[in-house]
Amino acid sequence: MKKGLLLGFLLILLLQSVAWAADPEVETERVKVPLDVAGKSYLLDAMLYKPAGEGPFPAMIMTHGTSRLVAERAKVTADTYYVRQANMFAKMGIAVLFVARRGFGVSDGPYAEGYQYHPDGTRDYAKTGLAAATDLQAAVRYMQGQPFVDGKHIVLLGQSTGGHSVIATGSLNLPGVVGVVNFAGGRGSTAPDVVKDADRLVESYRVYGTTFKVPTIWLYSENDHYFGPALARKFLAAFEAGGAEVDFVSLPASGKDGHSSFLRAKDNWYESVLEFLERIGIVEEPPQAFVRNAA
Repeated sequence: MKKGLLLGFLLILLLQSVAWAADPEVETERVKVPLDVAGKSYLLDAMLYKPAGEGPFPAMIMTHGTSRLVAERAKVTADTYYVRQANMFAKMGIAVLFVARRGFGVSDGPYAEGYQYHPDGTRDYAKTGLAAATDLQAAVRYMQGQPFVDGKHIVLLGQSTGGHSVIATGSLNLPGVVGVVNFAGGRGSTAPDVVKDADRLVESYRVYGTTFKVPTIWLYSENDHYFGPALARKFLAAFEAGGAEVDFVSLPASGKDGHSSFLRAKDNWYESVLEFLERIGIVEEPPQAFVRNAA
């Protein structure tokens, strides 16, 4: 009897795995996003997650962080990054495009986020973020060219350097971009709780805040060891001093380093992000069963 129960349990797990791998609610396709910079053409590696149906659907551009180890950049491939999160948002009726920026994985081009510098030799993080924003602008244009996308309702979401990148992109006030989700955004972390030229990183948020107009939500964990609570509050103060407004969420501690809460602690952020997406018109309120069972 116990053997039969065990086999039944294993069968259920197998069926759940198959259902996740080929979810009828989401169509996936690996695509290339064209990008032209300074007379040169590149193709960015991207993964498209399309809800079933003809649409038009609101869209989400999703992008990644940067490891402290240079060799790890090659592992950022569109078909393996943020898959569970992208599927979750696509099930809400959002067309999701995960894009790997230049210099990551199999995306074309040299690494575009090598640091530019101020005359005093400190890092110019504002310019670095805008270099990344060039790639994300291309992703926005790509999605606006898809017949199943509502090009007037696009949200940007990024984690770590991706979070800093989407804030930089949001400061450009692109037509159709209605909101920005920043998970633990920042740059220049060289070791746990160490950021190179941290004051310049803070300054970059003030620069972006001077032109930023769309709604944005920021989520930082209490035990983030890349950009800790005190530094995140400085980001917030600088951004607001520039004139922008933020829905700031302090997430509870998660694991040894809450910097990866977007990937490993959905229960800490799900409701806050869902409410934000509802508020900016990207999703309608899903049934409670979906909220309980979302991956």
